Amino acid sequence: DLWWDDLWWDDLWWDDLWWDDLQNLGPMYGYYPKPSKTWLIVKPGFHEEAKRLFPDVKITCEGHRYLGSYIGTDSGLEEFIKGEMEEWKADITGLSEIAKTEPQLAYAAFVYGTSKRWNFVARTTPRISSLLFSLEYHIKETLIPVLVNKLFIPEQLRNIFALPAKMGGLGISNITETAELEYSNSVLATTALADAIFHQQNMFCEDSAAQREITLTIKKRKDQFFTAQKQAVMDSCSDPSVKRQLDLLSEKGASSWLTSLPLKEYGFLLNKQEFADAIALRYNLTLSSLNRPKTCECGETFNINHCLICKKGGFVALRHDSLKETIAKLLEQPCKDVKLEPPLINITGEELNPGANISDGARLDISAIGFWTPLDRAFTDIRVLHPQALSNRTKSLKQMYRCHENEKKNAYNQRVIKVEKATFTPLVFSTTGGMGEECAAFLKHLAEKISMKTGQRYCEVIAFIRRRIRFDLLKTCLISLRGYRGKASARAAAVADLDLNLRPQAVY
Repeated sequence: DLWWDDLWWDDLWWDDLWWDDLQNLGPMYGYYPKPSKTWLIVKPGFHEEAKRLFPDVKITCEGHRYLGSYIGTDSGLEEFIKGEMEEWKADITGLSEIAKTEPQLAYAAFVYGTSKRWNFVARTTPRISSLLFSLEYHIKETLIPVLVNKLFIPEQLRNIFALPAKMGGLGISNITETAELEYSNSVLATTALADAIFHQQNMFCEDSAAQREITLTIKKRKDQFFTAQKQAVMDSCSDPSVKRQLDLLSEKGASSWLTSLPLKEYGFLLNKQEFADAIALRYNLTLSSLNRPKTCECGETFNINHCLICKKGGFVALRHDSLKETIAKLLEQPCKDVKLEPPLINITGEELNPGANISDGARLDISAIGFWTPLDRAFTDIRVLHPQALSNRTKSLKQMYRCHENEKKNAYNQRVIKVEKATFTPLVFSTTGGMGEECAAFLKHLAEKISMKTGQRYCEVIAFIRRRIRFDLLKTCLISLRGYRGKASARAAAVADLDLNLRPQAVY
């Protein structure tokens, strides 16, 4: 327990009286104070008198650790932080060793575990940002290079990594910049409780409405802080592709693979090569030269942007088919008669818009009964685009998705409505994990139907759907970065040219 005294008396007589009462009355209430485990923090002028009045209690004029934080002088605080940092650095070094073989596990352990240790101290201890530069340097020079498989981390890239994952970063914040924000938010969150303690209220009843308002205020503060940081990064960057990449990574669900725990059961686990490539893919960095040619089999320079659009090797089709099968599997839970590549009814004189697909045997990717309305069939068709391709690079994100949605709708929407008497929804995804407006609405409705049928919470269902789809996109993109793109094997010989007598001939 913590007891606070401003020491406005001329001596410590009242404290001595309080200590005697506590030792005598405490056991009646189940409280047994132990002098050997008790620290008394006093101002220097009261040290000798304190030793006389409290011979069995430990006494200090500097301060002492309390509940993971520190109470005392600035010099004592500095020594406390130095001691804590040695332990934190040892933990970071240990994680760096783990990251050499399991970078995804090390990243998750750092973000969800280790980093919380100094974040707690920052929330409970004021004015420590200037004492944490050594810790930030150790994170930048020891841990981050191993995680992202790079020897050197430029300052601009470090600033990007410090952003939250939802804003395009890695969530490895710079504690020297966030410490004061963490403390001010903590003070705001505990204002009501601190007032109750200060006024010695016997009971504390939390005002739920006021606490919700405080929570929203804290969230708004953090969003404003990191938005300003992101804007500063973009203002300092002269490369427009970097700015566009940050916008792409800030889309809803684009970073869900990064914030997921590495659970093998759900297919969320990446090996060290896949994790390094995923980071390179996320920030459009140069791939490591291991198992990577300099030139693609099609003759173009081998880089990330080319890998994601080159059709040689069948990886573009693999990306599309993987999503098709995943979405069909999800539709099987709330819908009936889910079909892959269902054929459309042939046109027999219906008038359709110019550009509509009127060919016999035309197919869409998925159909299901009972998705939008009961007993009616809904059709979907999937497209996965690469936002950094030349055809998409000059468009805004909204224009890019809308353009591809309109292409699909122009080809199939009227045919599905007039001939099939059904609905059509184009599902447009990007290789970075974003999606078009109609696709987002489709997945939200799917999550609602699954939630209603299974009884699971909507937020958990939509989060799982986004993660499942994001990992499918990620893994198929990673396969295209390292997959074999060699020339097609020679065609089989014509049957007419083969000797069909497979029994060996006798030689005389």
